[in-house]
Amino acid sequence: MFRVGGAVPAVLHLEFESSSRLGIPRELLRYNTLIDHQCELPVETVLILLRPKARATDHTGVYVRRGSAGNPITEFRYHVERVWERPAAHWLGAGIGLAPLALLTDESVADLDGATERFQKRVSEPGVDPAVRRSVVGSAYILCGLRYQDAQITKAFERFSMTLEDSTTYQALIAKGRLLGKAEGVAQGLAQGQLLSLRATVRRIGAKRFGEPPTEVVAALDGIADLARLERLTDRVLDATGWDDLLNGV
Repeated sequence: MFRVGGAVPAVLHLEFESSSRLGIPRELLRYNTLIDHQCELPVETVLILLRPKARATDHTGVYVRRGSAGNPITEFRYHVERVWERPAAHWLGAGIGLAPLALLTDESVADLDGATERFQKRVSEPGVDPAVRRSVVGSAYILCGLRYQDAQITKAFERFSMTLEDSTTYQALIAKGRLLGKAEGVAQGLAQGQLLSLRATVRRIGAKRFGEPPTEVVAALDGIADLARLERLTDRVLDATGWDDLLNGV
């Protein structure tokens, strides 16, 4: 989530997805409603699809909840950004933090060596903080597992060897044995990010309604590794009467 200033302040909610599972729009509506309740600001939701395989039939930009008679109850509109459809220059010019997405475009898939060279020039520009550069290159290396084979990635990133070795993200994944250079590894990381995000959402909104959670509640929330259960908690946090009622009811 990002708070956007201006004449009409708002919240930008970004949701990244690499799989083609159905049901995401319904989840986006839930998150949008919770963020609205927490921040009391207009919320714009953007679903960012990282690769063509992430497309699903219900990613239409509109989600309609219907009643028992089929009548529309809620119409929720969100934006869909398909990373691969943009030219690589779009992401390279959109800000250093978005530069890794340039390597996921169809244009870059057609010429990975050329795309990696352009990416290297972008992150090597004057004014780019060395720590940021290392982080961005490490992120790009990991994201490339969504669209390329191991050998392709290794060859393309040979020029970044020193930067990768200095990347704290890269080293952390190596230490845990999770850097596979494949989509499964990225999907695992994204799933972990969802768990962290949902726990944080429950804590923020719960704190607003019931007060700061006691130590045992924090420990209980941190111990929940079931994504489905955390989603149920986010649904109930607006209806529960307190922390105990929230945790015991799901």
